[in-house]
Amino acid sequence: MEGSGVAHVVMCPNSAPGHTTPFLQFAKRLAAEGIVTTVVSSDRHILELGKLVGSQDLPTLRLLGLRDNQAHLSNAEWRKPLKDGSEEELRVIQLLLELVTDIASPESLQLRGVPPAGPPVCIIYDTFNIWAQTGAKKLNIESHNLWVSPACSLSCSLEASELFQSGRLPITQENRDKFVSGIPGLPPTWAMDLPSPVLELSASSTSMQKRYSHIRQADCIMINTCYALEKPVLDARSRYDGVGTPDLRAKYIFEVGPLLPDSYVNDDGAGDITQQGSQETDPCMLWLNTQAPKSVLFISFGSYATPSARQLVDMALGLEASGSAFLWIVKPPNAGETSAALGTPVSVTEYLPPGFEERVKGRGMCYSGWAPQMRILKHPAVGGFLSHCGWNSSLETVGAGIPVLAWPMGAEQHLIRRCFVSTLKIAIELKASAYTKEELESDEPRPAEFMSKEEIARKARSLMLEAEGQVVRENIQKLRTECREAVAAGGSSRRNLETYLRYLHSIVQSRSVSHSAK
Repeated sequence: MEGSGVAHVVMCPNSAPGHTTPFLQFAKRLAAEGIVTTVVSSDRHILELGKLVGSQDLPTLRLLGLRDNQAHLSNAEWRKPLKDGSEEELRVIQLLLELVTDIASPESLQLRGVPPAGPPVCIIYDTFNIWAQTGAKKLNIESHNLWVSPACSLSCSLEASELFQSGRLPITQENRDKFVSGIPGLPPTWAMDLPSPVLELSASSTSMQKRYSHIRQADCIMINTCYALEKPVLDARSRYDGVGTPDLRAKYIFEVGPLLPDSYVNDDGAGDITQQGSQETDPCMLWLNTQAPKSVLFISFGSYATPSARQLVDMALGLEASGSAFLWIVKPPNAGETSAALGTPVSVTEYLPPGFEERVKGRGMCYSGWAPQMRILKHPAVGGFLSHCGWNSSLETVGAGIPVLAWPMGAEQHLIRRCFVSTLKIAIELKASAYTKEELESDEPRPAEFMSKEEIARKARSLMLEAEGQVVRENIQKLRTECREAVAAGGSSRRNLETYLRYLHSIVQSRSVSHSAK
């Protein structure tokens, strides 16, 4: 590890669960290839990552806290982009520089508890952690962006400036029902289906300039997707790939996903899925053991999305009327980052119709605690997934070959829904009730899409019990095979990873030549 010929990278993940998961998988892949991989984050986040990594035999994977002790930033603040030039950002950058200096020194073992690995060749950073790119510039090393979202959202981000300059953005009261064209790889897209960060920006927004300019300044961009999932968008990247100009610095823009455990994508059981919960003790898994194969509709909206109180009632009545078995991970309305959202079981009976749980007893389970989603999706009893279309959840359901009932709630989820329903045909779309005249004419943001109990019952039956569901089930099985092949030897994502590894080693070699010449 101490030899100068070994490539060393520093990775700076965001602490949001949907960002941490792919970062950790990519770190494991690099470490498995002999790259010294130092994952750096807040002290609290590193403790959480340590539990996920467990005792896996990856000697070149190291997890190091910034020694921030959470004194100046809360856990929630770590998940958000730090304000440019703020005291918080400057402090985090300084902590990063100190850590990199320590681990590159001969005293690394005494200073940080890990063997020295030589100066890193790059910092691989999350889109929300722009401070890490700033740190890379100060260290005079490359910054590589690991884009944990789909390629379609990257395409929107790279085009954001052009969309503003051409007048296609911002979205206003007058133009929010129009279709936006000209985004590479995307068909004309309903404006309200664009990623919510794009919709929230104004033409003078400094956050837009900061958020999207850093992507264009990354030396490489790796995307958590594969060719089978997003062919049109990845075909369109030729507009950018290999440009290497001041306007778009990246030497490589390529897909390296899906970033899931190998054993999850393959057919060898749970394998190294680093989640709590087991067949023997987890309440959800125990209940699933009592259900017939492919009979259960699994319902979960990720870590933070929570339907309104009114919506929870219609969801319950719709599921009851569907006649389908279901496992519903229920959170209180608008839970946000409360303990309920983050996994602590709470009572949700007060938000459900009177007598609902008793009436569906046996064929329906409501659970308010943390659920091992990947294990659930791989359970033989699960036959469908009512999902918010978050990208991690989407990759996990493809990896398990489980068709989707699509109900997007924000971020880039509406784009993912459109891809799954119209392009890949692996999902059935839940359609919201029409907006009222008052809602359409209001200057206020539209309310979250409301799904009626009739729509939920109808689409749940369609997915689980009818011919339409069988079609999407067959389609997602084919797609699952293609995704598995992408990360296997000779697959497109695997070849891209090998190209990236060669590039990292080439930086080390060029350094050696430069030092020898001095």
